[in-house]
Amino acid sequence: MPLCEADYIRYVEAFNARDYAALETFFTDDFVLENAGFAVRGKPAFRAFYAFFHEYCRETVDFRGFYPGAEGFVGHVVITFEGLKDLSREVLEARGFSGMSLVPKGARVEVEFLILYKVDAAGLIHHIKGAVWEPERP
Repeated sequence: MPLCEADYIRYVEAFNARDYAALETFFTDDFVLENAGFAVRGKPAFRAFYAFFHEYCRETVDFRGFYPGAEGFVGHVVITFEGLKDLSREVLEARGFSGMSLVPKGARVEVEFLILYKVDAAGLIHHIKGAVWEPERP
């Protein structure tokens, strides 16, 4: 059964609560998250990535829209990134995440995303890929 808007809102709420066990119920075991020029493959890698990233940055997702399609859906969100600890370009490169933007400690950045979620026949997410708008710089 395909995911609906209410399911996606539950997904966003689980993400904001850092309830990774609940999030993983939406994924196939071998799902892929593509972002900023790198890919996270599978549930263990997903947990490891967010354990790392959320040590440095608090992410809060604000739901804006849900757009169903033939192969899945698109979620329209604004994500607020708040720097908790300084993260260097060298650390990102060493972990294979060199395409990510740095959010310095104390900084707060809002970024608008359209995220494509492809689902399998059972309605589980097997691929996530986002399009992002860079925030305006003063």
